[in-house]
Amino acid sequence: MQYLDSRGVKIPFIFEKNSDFPIVVLKLVFRNCARSYDEIAGLAKMFSRILNEGVDDKFFKDLEFRAINLEASSGFESLEINLSCLKENFDFALKSLEKLLLKPRIEEKILQKLKINALGELASKNSDFDYLAKNLLNAQIFKCKEFQSSNDGDEKSIETLSLKDLQNFYKNFIHLSDLVVILGGDLEEKQAKEDLLKLLSKLQIGKKNTPKKYELSKNIKDEILLRPESEQAYIYFATPFFADFKDKDLYLAKIALFVLGQGGFGSRIMEEIRVKRGLAYSAYAMLDMNMSFSRVFGYLQTKNESAKEAKKIVKELFEDFIKNGMTQNELDQAKNFLIGSTPLRYESLSKRLSMSFNEFYQGLNLGYYKEELKLMEKVKLETINAYIKKHQELLNISFASIQNEN
Repeated sequence: MQYLDSRGVKIPFIFEKNSDFPIVVLKLVFRNCARSYDEIAGLAKMFSRILNEGVDDKFFKDLEFRAINLEASSGFESLEINLSCLKENFDFALKSLEKLLLKPRIEEKILQKLKINALGELASKNSDFDYLAKNLLNAQIFKCKEFQSSNDGDEKSIETLSLKDLQNFYKNFIHLSDLVVILGGDLEEKQAKEDLLKLLSKLQIGKKNTPKKYELSKNIKDEILLRPESEQAYIYFATPFFADFKDKDLYLAKIALFVLGQGGFGSRIMEEIRVKRGLAYSAYAMLDMNMSFSRVFGYLQTKNESAKEAKKIVKELFEDFIKNGMTQNELDQAKNFLIGSTPLRYESLSKRLSMSFNEFYQGLNLGYYKEELKLMEKVKLETINAYIKKHQELLNISFASIQNEN
């Protein structure tokens, strides 16, 4: 792993030189911030909106004229800034990024405009039953405040946000101590490092924030929110999954979930719920692992009158999977797909950089995902079925659904 050293702070640095096209891709990731660290729900998301306003009214016009893409986004565990441009415009792009990081538009006029936009988006989501059901599930299975609203926050929290809140966020989270830099393209590494260090030397050093951990509630839930206008039942479900990124056998979980519900057509859940019974157009269950929590997370949409039956089938599928595991044919198909589709995950520069960042973020050695494929290739049926049987926590399924009284 490489590092950029700025005033004694070692900043993780992922780099790939690639001269296939005269382009540059840069990503700055500020870890241990975003929704999970919001003092007021939606604060990190609002700060990313502020960054997307530039430093003045000309900022993005000048970037667009040079075909430079620059965008900030905020998730649950981190805030990131993505930049891409032609090689010839990288110097201008880097100087523009420096201006943005040093003087974001934390202004009352901008904040009020963004509040109106955010509240308008939230209002439109009040009729998005997918969105509502997903938030309902999170609020029920995680009882802590960070999950009681989406990354956007809610109407009350957005109204509450002030310039002081944004300034405090900037001070507490936009600094070197939790930063990761990912860079790739038609650049010489030595020159790229020098250019980046000029930018980083202007940022505050800051203080590392403590990583957070969350556990799903031990109480099994089946929460239903009745909406008379809902023509379908929108059902989300989740189970705990006791695992860590550094577990040496985590690759077995990826195979198992592919067979159970992540593999699309051919997966147990899709075959049983859609193909055999015609209860849903789409149904899945996927491994949802993060640094702060891990779970198996799923979704299906069905007729209101079929909601109870669909939930019952999901439970039965999980129970059978834990008890009996998978077949040799399912194992072979899963391995063939997961190994065979690997080239697609590395086909572009941005994808390769993202894979490398994910390996670092998860505490793995760079290149681990390719090594993992060799382990998958050797998996025996009895090994993976023993692994599946060990994870009895997958039987603790909680549901949340939006449906009407029918």
